[in-house]
Amino acid sequence: MKLAASSLSFDGFGDNDFFNTFSQAKEAGYRFIEFNCWYAHTLSPAGIADIKARCLKHGLVPIALHVGSFGGVDRDALCMNYCHKLRAIQAARELGCSRVVASGFQRGTSGGLEAVISELRLLIPDLEEHGVILLLENHCRSVLANEQDYEAIFRQVDSRHVGICIDTGHFDAEGVDPRAFAERFARQTKHIHLKENRVFGQKTFCRFGEGTTDHAAVIQTLLVNGFDGYMSVELSPESGENSDVSPFSLSDRQKPVSLFSKYER
Repeated sequence: MKLAASSLSFDGFGDNDFFNTFSQAKEAGYRFIEFNCWYAHTLSPAGIADIKARCLKHGLVPIALHVGSFGGVDRDALCMNYCHKLRAIQAARELGCSRVVASGFQRGTSGGLEAVISELRLLIPDLEEHGVILLLENHCRSVLANEQDYEAIFRQVDSRHVGICIDTGHFDAEGVDPRAFAERFARQTKHIHLKENRVFGQKTFCRFGEGTTDHAAVIQTLLVNGFDGYMSVELSPESGENSDVSPFSLSDRQKPVSLFSKYER
């Protein structure tokens, strides 16, 4: 288990060419980086080559690509989403990593779980060919939000190349006990997003140390069950939705290192 940081923690949701990630990650104490490639140019061959070159220059190691959500209700949408994930798989290998993270569209839209399952079935041969693990991340109020959603997925999809990314804060926001989920789905869980939430059952993301999310219980549960992956810190800019509008400081970004580096193996 190694500690990493998401580029989200430095550059937020904006298309900032990962400027802050490359200029601040090492100073904050991170070497392993998960890149949030939500914009088309970041997944282009030139964009991936640029990320790879800058990682070498700054002494950073790319460990995953976090891309847009699964979903699609008609033929064209499903086709585009499959092609998007296929490109992400190829891009991960070009970058030298073997993990792609994605969530699902909002609950009640875009085909629901059946769309996710259909796309996964199409992608499994590509994942096997490239040696990439596709990690399904939970988001509150999405089609991937609770135990029942993941049960439905893994009843129909059985591949060592498809796993789970537990987002601790999103489970907290959804009102799902992340430790209990980790216990139940330990075998499929290959990645963790560490995010802080203040009020169980409400989306109240906040700075680390200001919430109630029990990250330690999740991490310890997975370690006992043989977890071998990354803990990726997500300092969420959505804390601004809860009247916390002051910019994140270097100290805010360093705090997760002091909290979670002790779990590294």
